Amino acid sequence: MEELGLSLVDDCGGRIQAIVGDARNKGAYKSALRLTIGFFFDYVTNNRSLFRFIARERTGGNQKIREKIRESMKAIATELAKDMRMPKMIPDADIQFASELIVSICFQMASDFLDLATDAHSEMRKLKLQTIKQVRLVFIGTIRGRKRR
Repeated sequence: MEELGLSLVDDCGGRIQAIVGDARNKGAYKSALRLTIGFFFDYVTNNRSLFRFIARERTGGNQKIREKIRESMKAIATELAKDMRMPKMIPDADIQFASELIVSICFQMASDFLDLATDAHSEMRKLKLQTIKQVRLVFIGTIRGRKRR
């Protein structure tokens, strides 16, 4: 069972990295952000059982699976960091930190998303918009935080 869980996490992480990579260079910041978040939640919608498993295992269950989930989230964040259009004055370490925060937000919001009924389209749209707003705040905080140093 552990090997199956590790394989599921690997597959999910790889697919999300591909989603982030596919959204690369797809237009301006706002449209790229919406596109990436939209693709992410489409993937969550189409893989509800997998994300329920990840949400559950992320904080409990098998230690190796928890470690694999953290490793996968970090790899997704590294892929995301490649695409973040930040001012050159922002150090790579800050960009990586911001991208890890964004991935964490998205996984948490995916858990909330899964609690919604499959026909709760209005609530789903609100949750996606809330996710976009939270991610934008990470961008703003990263840029402003660097300017104040």
